Amino acid sequence: MTNSFPLNPSSVNAAEVFNRAIAYHQAGNLAAAEQLYRQILQQQPQNVNALSMMGVICCQQGNLEQGIVLYRQALAIRPEHREARENLNLALWKQGKRLMDEAIANFNLIINFAPTNVQAHNVLASIHLEQGQYEPAIALYQQSLAIDPSNIAALHGIGSALQLQGKSNFSVHFYQQALDLQPDHLDSLIGLSKVLLDQGNLAEALSVINRVLALSPNHAIARYNRALMLIQQGNFQEGFAEYEWRFKTGEFPPCPFKQPVWDGKPLAGRTLLLHAEQGLGDTLQFIRYAAIATQSGGRVIFTCHRPLIRLLSTLPGIEELIPMGLPLPAFDVYAPLLSLPTILGTTLETVPQSVPYIDLPAANWQLPIAATSSNKSSPAFKVGIVWAGGNLYKQNYRRSLSLKQFEPIVNVPNIAFYSLQKGIPQIEIAELGWESRLHDLNSHLTDMADTATAIAQLDLVITVDTSVAHLAGALGKPVWLLLSHVADWRWLSDRNDTPWYPTMRLFRQHQPGDWHTLMQKVAGELERF
Repeated sequence: MTNSFPLNPSSVNAAEVFNRAIAYHQAGNLAAAEQLYRQILQQQPQNVNALSMMGVICCQQGNLEQGIVLYRQALAIRPEHREARENLNLALWKQGKRLMDEAIANFNLIINFAPTNVQAHNVLASIHLEQGQYEPAIALYQQSLAIDPSNIAALHGIGSALQLQGKSNFSVHFYQQALDLQPDHLDSLIGLSKVLLDQGNLAEALSVINRVLALSPNHAIARYNRALMLIQQGNFQEGFAEYEWRFKTGEFPPCPFKQPVWDGKPLAGRTLLLHAEQGLGDTLQFIRYAAIATQSGGRVIFTCHRPLIRLLSTLPGIEELIPMGLPLPAFDVYAPLLSLPTILGTTLETVPQSVPYIDLPAANWQLPIAATSSNKSSPAFKVGIVWAGGNLYKQNYRRSLSLKQFEPIVNVPNIAFYSLQKGIPQIEIAELGWESRLHDLNSHLTDMADTATAIAQLDLVITVDTSVAHLAGALGKPVWLLLSHVADWRWLSDRNDTPWYPTMRLFRQHQPGDWHTLMQKVAGELERF
């Protein structure tokens, strides 16, 4: 397609120029379309259609703020302009939570004036879904289906909402309905694969995700999900290679560095930056690879979360630790911490297993003396517990318990129990009146080095899937990990041990949500232990 178009729109019918601009726009020639829209606006500054489409161009180019300005200009001239209002709402939604309330109000306004507008129902439902408001999202998707029963987006949306509520057995029905209407609907196939994984059908889940990739080989989310499934199967070499797709999913911030990624070859005097990513537990698990990197004949520096700085200052060979967000010294190559398994060619058999690989920093406090339930003077055995993870993790509801659910464990006699719990769940000790049954260490735990100091003085740690599990494992301390029926990919499948931590024992739910049976089992094991 050529870029020939009139330089003077006043010499031709404005509608013809606009139609030509739309043709360029639909063909993906944004530069040509933008020039025509601008020419129309030079002659007709209040041309609502041109203002609206210029807003679309700006948003497509990543300039949401300017797009919002143009949509608002169009709506100031013609408030009933449906496309401008819908596109404004989408831009407000993408812009972030600051403008979310305005977007929701605008979509509700559209639905009030146009109750059969399927797109408005779907987008507003998606906003609620993204915010974790599952019931309003489902209600809006159901209204959309009442208007159009073949609405695939609504069917998929209900399936997603139900799955996020932990109702995978119900969500599969809606994914399947969407696939009956459109067998190659990628999002529903991905949703179905997650349901199969939730149900413990790892091989079938992988088969469905491979079907997605046959249709769309570069689908980043499908590639990322496939990586997790392969690692869970124990196929580390292929799985961790696929795991590099995480940076293309939009769920992980891209690496901001211009330097090349380290290829694992000798550094020959160069400086390597290792940088932490994701959570504290991920950093503690994969920092084991720093010892290998420091043997590569160069200088190694490391940037990580501030609560880990004092703890990881004990790592040999790392010349400098920099808290995340602070300026970095010069370096030649870098490596994201979770990319090291593939850079260094890790297989299931070659996971670095030597523990402890983290040493304790200097500490000047001792574990407070706590009495057991049966002996008030000389505690025989010291156990630390953690019952909840942080809410920033999307699947936190799967892994976390209430303290009350730990009662079978805390009732085991001749044991002194210590709480390593941080955050809001820590207040459950007082709510239950368990101050005499569970010694709260919260006031001692200012960072992960303090937590390590406490763990080192315990005989055993019993915890849900949080950073404390990784810390105890890295310190070589006996640790019992409580896992939901759908455990995280790193814990593999159908094992009660893990190649990552030789002193760790895994306790898995056999039925989704059945923590009661699991806690009874752990309590029995603790009595024997």
